[in-house]
Amino acid sequence: MKKLLALFLALAMVLGLAACSGSGTPAGTTAPAASSTGKDTTPADPTTSGEVSHIKLGLITLMTVPSAEATKNVENDINKYLKETLGISNYVLDLSIISIADFATTIPMELASGSGSDLVMMLGTMGNFVDNGYLIPLNDYLDNELKPTVDKIGNILENGKIGGNVYMVPRYFGTVLDWKFIYNKALVDGKYDMSKVHDMASLEDCLAALKEAYPDEHFLVYADQFPSIYSYDMNVSGVGAVGGVGSSVSSAVATVGDDPTLVNFYETDAFKTAIRKAYEFRQKGYLDPEGSANTQTHDAVVMSGSSKGVIMGHSADCEGVATMFDKMNTYGAEFGAVSIGIGDLYTDTVGIGISFSCKDPKSAANFINLLYTDEFVWDTLIYGSEGQDYVWNEDHTVCRYPDGLDANSVPYNCIYSCGIIGNGFQSLPFENSTTGSNSEYGMQLMQEAWAPPLYGFTPSNTNVMNEVAAVSNVVSQYVKPLIYGDVNPDDYYPQFIEALKAAGIDTIIADYQTQVNDWLAAKK
Repeated sequence: MKKLLALFLALAMVLGLAACSGSGTPAGTTAPAASSTGKDTTPADPTTSGEVSHIKLGLITLMTVPSAEATKNVENDINKYLKETLGISNYVLDLSIISIADFATTIPMELASGSGSDLVMMLGTMGNFVDNGYLIPLNDYLDNELKPTVDKIGNILENGKIGGNVYMVPRYFGTVLDWKFIYNKALVDGKYDMSKVHDMASLEDCLAALKEAYPDEHFLVYADQFPSIYSYDMNVSGVGAVGGVGSSVSSAVATVGDDPTLVNFYETDAFKTAIRKAYEFRQKGYLDPEGSANTQTHDAVVMSGSSKGVIMGHSADCEGVATMFDKMNTYGAEFGAVSIGIGDLYTDTVGIGISFSCKDPKSAANFINLLYTDEFVWDTLIYGSEGQDYVWNEDHTVCRYPDGLDANSVPYNCIYSCGIIGNGFQSLPFENSTTGSNSEYGMQLMQEAWAPPLYGFTPSNTNVMNEVAAVSNVVSQYVKPLIYGDVNPDDYYPQFIEALKAAGIDTIIADYQTQVNDWLAAKK
């Protein structure tokens, strides 16, 4: 289930959306003020024709996009359930599936033009969407359509606020990660005592021993997780979503420890340590030799056997993750896993909202609520249609994939979307689960995690939009080679910092700090 969180390290600046059409009578909606760009964010005038609204959702998938036929079957199952079981007759769901690879290119254009989906999925982009007037406030629905969800997620809702308004319902999910080194047991057993591995320093000793035993093998895929791992270790937490590299460090702006004073994340000891280690590991041959030139995902590389180990963050325990890799790899390997660090709470910028172009935001809010409170709706979106994509046993207690099929070959499977949308603690009881999920463990991690001083704070970029764009461009140019260990940081890093300052990083920090001071004062 936590696969996609590792991928967020490379996708923190991806833009997200899903959209609304159809007709109906939205009640209690409040038109937000026009944004600084001049976009009219007033929801479209509802019609009074009594026609059924079509609420459009473009669901992101990290797996193969299902066929139109398979997706339609899932859509039909949900709409039948809405009408016949829940008694909802004023709207239906229009479902489409969007590949994460296409998400950053197709969705922003649709969002800017006011076409496309109603339900806006966000991956670290709420501040940008609010600044551009793409979202409507959800305040009027919090005590009505969204109240069950609000009661369920509690303080997590703070992650969806800007300027006192709620624009996003954050996912309810195990966002605190147990970072693990996941390895090929057949090669490691007898060569190194894995009980010695518990952090990055002890992992380095392990990798050195494995390299000596297997000079031609690589036991790590990439190093782009290092900034997050060292940030957790040093309690460095990202603020906002400008030019970031990962879940805990989703911004070039950050705090260190309990101090609410903002700093340039890329000048912290956490980032500098991460890029030095990435380069060192590349030079020693621990990492995939292609570095950032390899476009495969972390787990795809290790599942295929080209790398014999990987670092990934999950909200499942070590046993669950190892079992997941056992079942999902394509070359019959058995895996082990050891924890090398536990993450912190962070202002989670993944969730869902409603587009300014939605004609029936009341119904859209109702469906958002179902994502968090109705297991059938959520399970069907994630796992697919009964009979087509899974079957139950005789007493309806455990399900499995149909005969001859697995997670990769069923017509519809969006299991790796489970961490982007709705209540990710829900799941079907698969007899041979390949998700490695463990809801109780994930909840425990969240309850015990350290909270940074600005947890729940999301800054506005209204005053610094030009600087935000410039800094993001600089990060896009410099960060990837650094965090993959492609370049020597002694030569490349000073150029990066100089370019950040020229782009206006200090101006952004100063503007954010003013907002932080006001936010803290309002909380007293």
